Amino acid sequence: MPEVKRAGSRRAAGTVWTMVLGVVLIVAGFAVSVPVVNDAAAREVETELLSLPLPAGTERIDSTAQAGRLVGNGNGMQYLGALLIRSDQSLEQLRSFYRAYDDPAVAVIPTTGTEIGEFHGASGFLARAGEAGTFIVYAWGDGPGWFYEDVDLRGH
Repeated sequence: MPEVKRAGSRRAAGTVWTMVLGVVLIVAGFAVSVPVVNDAAAREVETELLSLPLPAGTERIDSTAQAGRLVGNGNGMQYLGALLIRSDQSLEQLRSFYRAYDDPAVAVIPTTGTEIGEFHGASGFLARAGEAGTFIVYAWGDGPGWFYEDVDLRGH
């Protein structure tokens, strides 16, 4: 006697595969979305810096945003925005100008000499010492929340 296949068993197998596919898509969605959300937080810091006025005699050359473990050891994410500027003003004049902007707290360093070592995590943005009259204006920002900061592998 021929074996009779049940339609219900095919339907159950289809439901199991649909659930497995759903779980895979959710996991993949988290893996993709976490770095995207953290990169967006770093771009917000960059955008805040870009919105600040430039001092007289100053031009913006470039800007960057980075998210990851940029300085030090241990776990945790850091969010950095930075501008590369050329200015006729001195370092002290630029620091005095940007001191008025407290949110985010803005720092200014020259791109010449050993001071470039003070700039945290700017690989690719300014890989070596720059020319006289160029400076980096940078700020650290806050992340989107504990989940994104703990799950992103770049922070470990």
